[in-house]
Amino acid sequence: MMNGCNMLDGAEFYVAIDNKGLWPNLTLLPGGGIGAAVYNHPSHGYGTGSDVELWVSPDGRFWEYRSTVSDRGDNPNGIRMNHAVGVNAKGELIAFVSGYQENQKLPFLPLQLCVSKDDGHEWERSTPDIDLHAFGDILCLPDGELLAAMIKRTGQKPNKSDSTLWHSLNHGRTWREKSTICKDGNETHLLYCRNGDVLAAVRTCCMDANDRMDSMLPHGKGERLFRSADGGKTWSTGKPISPQGQENAHLLQLQDDRLLCCFTSRIPGLFGVVFRLSEDNGETWSRSKTLVTIPAIDWHLTDAGYPSSVQLEDGTIVTAYYFGPKKPEYARHAPPWHQRYHMGVARYTADCLAL
Repeated sequence: MMNGCNMLDGAEFYVAIDNKGLWPNLTLLPGGGIGAAVYNHPSHGYGTGSDVELWVSPDGRFWEYRSTVSDRGDNPNGIRMNHAVGVNAKGELIAFVSGYQENQKLPFLPLQLCVSKDDGHEWERSTPDIDLHAFGDILCLPDGELLAAMIKRTGQKPNKSDSTLWHSLNHGRTWREKSTICKDGNETHLLYCRNGDVLAAVRTCCMDANDRMDSMLPHGKGERLFRSADGGKTWSTGKPISPQGQENAHLLQLQDDRLLCCFTSRIPGLFGVVFRLSEDNGETWSRSKTLVTIPAIDWHLTDAGYPSSVQLEDGTIVTAYYFGPKKPEYARHAPPWHQRYHMGVARYTADCLAL
């Protein structure tokens, strides 16, 4: 513990990308190493003319810029920020990137499909006829089918949405809707388990002011976990795996078959990343434990979270997340070790996860 901050015992911590790096999405690159797709502006998505970039590292310690994944075409002041990333059966990187007009005004920017055949050095971009936001990891099933979670705005209330599943049978070139994972859901992380199940950790919607604990907790009713035993055609009714204030859960199956679920935590006094473990493919979960947190108290001042994890061949787990003050004048509410927006990284072994 340091000044009320908590860090997982035995882990290494790094400020990996400075003054940018929001909403990191980690992917093991076919050519080796780790790719991190990140937002390239030090704000919560308000950078005029901003994009998603790809940064790479051999082991999670030190990172280098490789390329800009997205572009803005005839909208130079647009904001490309929302993204989902994966690798298809041909070893190509597949990314969806969407976003907003300048100052996050509507309508949304058209969804952009970005494909790289060379580990993210160069990108081919197109605009599929899909008016949705993608999020999380793009999965490649054993038969080559790709799955991606999309946020579908329902229009019933502002920001009301459903979590839907889309799939591609031609390595990501064209996509069709496959199923609805859940109503009243938005940002969704997918995981293909070794037993053949597909899991979906869904951030729930909470638009009724009376359905919130208080204004000090962010919107949403926590995370729910959904399961499909038929490749995403049908889904279970879901069960809660975190309370309000702990959301954006990322799922990873470790080499020892346990599931690691890392959450954004914006509970007052516990801002950062916490995790839970499951030894039975997500049926039951351990109590939560801190990966890295600071004693911030107000999510309007402190920005944090959105973890993404991979495990390297040597067993090392690498988890990326971000921290930052919502505005520069709120710097004292950011981590004491680095008070600008940044992508942070934790490196640790499975032994560190012992509860």
